[in-house]
Amino acid sequence: MGEEIIILSNGEYLLLKRAIAKILYKNNYEQSKISKILKLTQPRVSNYISSNIKIPKNIKGHAEKIIEKINNKHPVEFSTCITFSEKHGNYFLADKNELISNEKQKIIDNLTDAFLLLKGKDITNLLPQIKMNIAMSTDNPKSRDEIASFSNGFIIMDNKISSTTGIKFGKSKHLSSLLTYLKSENSSINAIMNIKLDNKLLKSSFRYSYFTKNYKLKEKKKHIDILLHKGGFGIEPCAYIIGKDAIEAAKKVIKLIEEV
Repeated sequence: MGEEIIILSNGEYLLLKRAIAKILYKNNYEQSKISKILKLTQPRVSNYISSNIKIPKNIKGHAEKIIEKINNKHPVEFSTCITFSEKHGNYFLADKNELISNEKQKIIDNLTDAFLLLKGKDITNLLPQIKMNIAMSTDNPKSRDEIASFSNGFIIMDNKISSTTGIKFGKSKHLSSLLTYLKSENSSINAIMNIKLDNKLLKSSFRYSYFTKNYKLKEKKKHIDILLHKGGFGIEPCAYIIGKDAIEAAKKVIKLIEEV
């Protein structure tokens, strides 16, 4: 007997998981179990369950069929496919940034969860004049194409992070170059987020240090949470939150919101 396959675009795929999470929760599935079934973190499951986003009828139909299989103990797999843009003869061609490895998918998921943690938070005191963004890299990035960030940074409404325009590898040249350099100094640093430079940061509970004018570490300390850059001609003063991943960086920002 053959296997049934449903192929959806990325937006539809996320709506499908959202629909499945909501229905399973209504059917008394615990969030921890939904997390395992959908291969999502619990923060994202919680976000999906509480979401009021309208689900199209065709997506609901797919979700109900999948839940029927789940309830009947049939294995259900969720996989990320390559997206193709051009057809040449019998073959489609994909840009190299469209090839999603397991490692890259984990980065995309981590960045998504970081955004969900930050969504709706009032960042009035931490909002820089330039675009606010967060970037995360693979373990051993050889180029910018192995560092992901939000395509055009966070979309801010009423001083709150409201949405994004999607995650892509090879974007945010500035954060990518900083992250590549920082990883060469400390391999445990995998994520970076830019915020406003404010003297109140110096009074926070986090450990800080400084960048030189050329964005090199002024001091090589083992444990740093925030790096400060005083700016220069045509360069806005800025602070950078670093972490082992995007979620950790986001949690530090949330704590800073409470402290600053």
